[in-house]
Amino acid sequence: MYRRLAVATAAVAVLLGGAVAPAVAATPAPAPVPATSAPAEIPNVVDVTAANYAQVMQWSHSKPVVLDFTASWCYWCQKQKPYLQRYNTEDDGAWVWARVDVDRNRDLYRQYGVRGIPALLNIQGGREAGSRMVGFDGPYSLRTWLNRL
Repeated sequence: MYRRLAVATAAVAVLLGGAVAPAVAATPAPAPVPATSAPAEIPNVVDVTAANYAQVMQWSHSKPVVLDFTASWCYWCQKQKPYLQRYNTEDDGAWVWARVDVDRNRDLYRQYGVRGIPALLNIQGGREAGSRMVGFDGPYSLRTWLNRL
């Protein structure tokens, strides 16, 4: 179509006595590629299950994931919980707080070789990175550990 237009334009210019520019076959501009759907936003807090574990590991390629092995009956887990919530909020979602209930997710508990709770694991790039924090030594120790993510 563009070639026909160029030839027609040159013919009109010749008939009218004007200068003729060489006809160059213009290539059409590529059609715009439809935008893919935006990736789902990564939540700041998630309860990990066998069903969403792979997705959580995928998120760890974008930002650190803190796997928090915990239980409702664990005294120290419950003492640590408000500090994790506070620090996650203060850090404005710089890391994902991924809570793993050990009673409901025994396979994950075994997979990571967790022997005591509370246990925090730093997951980056789909695998464990850095040190673990086992037990709760107070808010200062927790903050220090989180700062190293």
